Amino acid sequence: MKLKSLVVFVVVLLIGGCASSQKSEKSFDSQLYDGKPVETLMMTDPPKTEKEAIERGDAAIRDNNQDLALFEYIRSLEFKEGKFKDKTLYTIGRIHQSRNNYPLAEKAYFLALKANPDNVAVLQQIGSNFSKQGDTKQGAIYFIRAINADQLRLQSREKLERKELNQERIQALKSDEQSPVLAYMGLGIISDLDGKHEDAQTFFKKALNIKPDSLRLLLNIGYSYYMSGDFEEAKRSTLAALERSPGNPKAINNLALIYLAQGDTLKALNTFKRHMKDYEALNNVGYFLILQGKAEEAVSYLQQAIDKKPSYYPLANENLERALAEIKMNATEKKKTR
Repeated sequence: MKLKSLVVFVVVLLIGGCASSQKSEKSFDSQLYDGKPVETLMMTDPPKTEKEAIERGDAAIRDNNQDLALFEYIRSLEFKEGKFKDKTLYTIGRIHQSRNNYPLAEKAYFLALKANPDNVAVLQQIGSNFSKQGDTKQGAIYFIRAINADQLRLQSREKLERKELNQERIQALKSDEQSPVLAYMGLGIISDLDGKHEDAQTFFKKALNIKPDSLRLLLNIGYSYYMSGDFEEAKRSTLAALERSPGNPKAINNLALIYLAQGDTLKALNTFKRHMKDYEALNNVGYFLILQGKAEEAVSYLQQAIDKKPSYYPLANENLERALAEIKMNATEKKKTR
């Protein structure tokens, strides 16, 4: 009888142990996880604190083990009194974004905002993601929220409103080295797209105050000046970008466009030649001359491009046909007006 009772007791213990193990495994919230099976990661005792879990995740990142990092960061979220949930969720989102898992990245970012609606890094990241997807309206909303949250951090009374953007309000914003440079730059790009070039340039200048050595910002403000017709300022910013990165193709292209806009075709051609073949440079000059309404001038450059290329050069031929068609159309219109 005693032996039978002992066997039953052992069986109960085993069943209880299995149930406990299953409960422990189920406690892991996998909604933000997309790595290898979690069973392979449960090699150590569960973390005792949020900080311990985050430190384990940081160590896994340093070891380039993203699956383990995700596992540990997600475990840190289980602590109800956690102080770093929004920052951890942002980190989780960044890991997913680096792996091109945008749905999970977005889910993590919005959970981070639920934990802290004023997380500047999260707000500007969401703004950037919307803008890259072509939704500049939503992008602007989150960029503005990021800047306003930053004003709270800096104890500033200034606040941006989408409908009341102007240079004075932008200039009045406080900033430091921690301010959301991506949000300022994003609003600059969106303002340029809206044709509000002076607002764009003010945003870019604010961003340059935060990050003076940014090549991307110098290129953006240079292009903004180009679009607004201020070619000297455009040239100044673009040359500054080339000082930082002499072979940068975008900076070289922009400088060539500025020379073309100023009517210095030879300088534009020589600038294009700094990073492309002769026939490509000649074709580019011809193409942009067409866009400027100078089809007759474009013809000689396009013909030279075709002559320089030993084999068939379809792009230059297409541009030449376009230039000749425009010349013919212009001639027809002139006859009609007589």
